[in-house]
Amino acid sequence: MTGTVLITGAAGGIGQELTRLFAADGYRVLAFDLRGDALEALGEDLPDGCDYRPVAMDLSEPDAATRVADWLDQHGLPVDVLINNVGFGLFGEHVEQDATRVGKMLAVNNQLLAQLCLLIGKRMKDAGGGRILNIGSLAGFCPMTYFAAYSASKAFVINFSASLGEELKPHGVRVTCYCPTTTRTGFLNTAQSRHASSQGITRFVTERVDGPAEVARGAWRALHAGKRFALPGWSVTAQSMAIRMLPLRFMAWFVRRKAEA
Repeated sequence: MTGTVLITGAAGGIGQELTRLFAADGYRVLAFDLRGDALEALGEDLPDGCDYRPVAMDLSEPDAATRVADWLDQHGLPVDVLINNVGFGLFGEHVEQDATRVGKMLAVNNQLLAQLCLLIGKRMKDAGGGRILNIGSLAGFCPMTYFAAYSASKAFVINFSASLGEELKPHGVRVTCYCPTTTRTGFLNTAQSRHASSQGITRFVTERVDGPAEVARGAWRALHAGKRFALPGWSVTAQSMAIRMLPLRFMAWFVRRKAEA
């Protein structure tokens, strides 16, 4: 066995494809997701003999990270690779959003990720090695009008990953942040709202849409190459660099104009 990987949001989209990649590599896969039925169905498609452990859990609950760590202790399992993939977004004007949904989004996009990196990252530090993959987004490099809380949540992931990677580097733990563009998953349906601004920002962010298998493969390669940051291709990397050179106020105005066009 190559090692043990823990993947959040493993039942669909990018997480599902990452599960397939690591299972094919001979890893023991600890797959966490709210959708237990989808986790069971995924297990039926994995290679024979794969050590696959599906765990149905609501990762938006405040104590989710602690419950994940407790589950690991109960089963006596170390984690060699942690993949923080679970997350979702909300389109539309921020003040028109449902407060509960915004809270759940920030809980999984930021709170869960930071706490898992703390609890499992500490174990990796003590063990003298490990790898962490945090799924960010190109949106995290830019203030996204009508996608405000999500883009800010991914900016947190990007900056947090950079700091954490520097802290854990002397202890043999590598942190990779992979920042894809919009991906063809259930993300787009989940993000919709009734507000008219939702339609405009949807058109803007879907000018380029990649498949989940392609995104997962890019993240998998970046992790194994030990990269601190990676984006899908030179054109997207150049785009992120250009965004970072422009004033935040200009980018927020630009996104609003594009979304309202």
